[in-house]
Amino acid sequence: MANAVGAVREESRDVVVVGAGMAGLMAATALDGKADVVVLEASERAGGRVETVRKGDYWINVGTQFTEGTGPLIDALHHHGIEMGSLAGKSVALVLNGGLVDTSKLFSLMFRTRMSFLDRVGMALVGARIVSAVTFMESDSGIAKRVRAKLDRRLASDLLRGVRSELTREVVRSWSGQWMGCEPGETAATQLVASIGVALADPAKVPNFALPLGGNQTLTDILAADLGERLRLGAGVRSVEAAGDGVVVHYVDADDGVARVRAKRAIVAVPSDAATRILPGLPQTYRNAFDDIRYGRYVVVGFFTEEEGPQPWDDFFGVSTPQLSFQAMFNHAAALRKGGIRKPGGALACFAGGAAADSLFELADEEITARFARDLISVYPQLRGKLGEGIVRRHHRVVPFWAPGRRASLPTLRTPFGPIHLAGDYQLDMPSLADAATSGERAAKAVLASLKG
Repeated sequence: MANAVGAVREESRDVVVVGAGMAGLMAATALDGKADVVVLEASERAGGRVETVRKGDYWINVGTQFTEGTGPLIDALHHHGIEMGSLAGKSVALVLNGGLVDTSKLFSLMFRTRMSFLDRVGMALVGARIVSAVTFMESDSGIAKRVRAKLDRRLASDLLRGVRSELTREVVRSWSGQWMGCEPGETAATQLVASIGVALADPAKVPNFALPLGGNQTLTDILAADLGERLRLGAGVRSVEAAGDGVVVHYVDADDGVARVRAKRAIVAVPSDAATRILPGLPQTYRNAFDDIRYGRYVVVGFFTEEEGPQPWDDFFGVSTPQLSFQAMFNHAAALRKGGIRKPGGALACFAGGAAADSLFELADEEITARFARDLISVYPQLRGKLGEGIVRRHHRVVPFWAPGRRASLPTLRTPFGPIHLAGDYQLDMPSLADAATSGERAAKAVLASLKG
């Protein structure tokens, strides 16, 4: 029953978590049983940019694509017994001028691709720059830190300096679009090098990528269900403000109208623009740091397929397509192709990012689907008549990135201000789903420590 006009329902909690994306869900899960927590989510579903569509044996991640590495995200998947589909033995292909090559085979990439001599020189130059930089991405040595600092001061488009090949420029734009959702002229070189370096420079690390069977939403569904009534959907937060040694959170929901939560601590796990909107008391240094964050954008079309028997795309978990209407195709069914009898059907997702996404946002779903389907069939004619109805998603805000020099403000956002703590994939060096989970768990641990103190 809604409140009477002017009435405000009020309650008290130990901790209020704002946002039920991966960071917020992991924060609430870490707090569960240790503090009285409530989670407020403005939308009608939990998971944020994690979304999966399922059909029979297959699924399509129409939001964030992969899980990777180690840490709280992988631990949570194991804890809940979610089976992981390995991508070991799978690789990435590149389609250029109508030809397709396996990028893990550098000889084929350079000498069996339909490229002119000028294109080969350009690709070799950019590839060498990326490969030489990747070796410094994870080291703590002095020279590695200097290399990263230099890359952080430069645009990713600087990787193309001296390159006269338009094809090479298309490829780099495509890599930037598919992995980060932005243009090379928008982001610092560091993030682009790290994003594409693994697949290009060290294919042996590809098995670190994995796909939870049933899709990434399998985990967020479980975490949300475990929270039960402590998770409130459709609860749009208006403000989070410090009050004495605690916080006051005002929100609005469809059932109760205006409501208020008084809590000892708050964890705000929302994108940067939402954070600056709901935190009126945000110190200027924090506001500046949030303003330094930009977000990639994507248009995604997923297709469930109806083919039978082995197919030429079975061994690729991704195909880069820089000259098509989309820039990459991800093969979610690759995690299920382990030899033996291949089940009929499959699941493919086509992505356009950055400027390519910008040009598609205003088109009708039918037009986007038709363009993507036409180009996908041009790569794999075997799919003619085998594509299901396109599942279209427009993402205006996905992967965080920074312009040159802007990442220097990032450490500010890792520190709480008063009783308000922050969490999100922007907090760690290379934004990912795993980083979002880690930031949520770290925020929860910091909150618990502060409550004990």
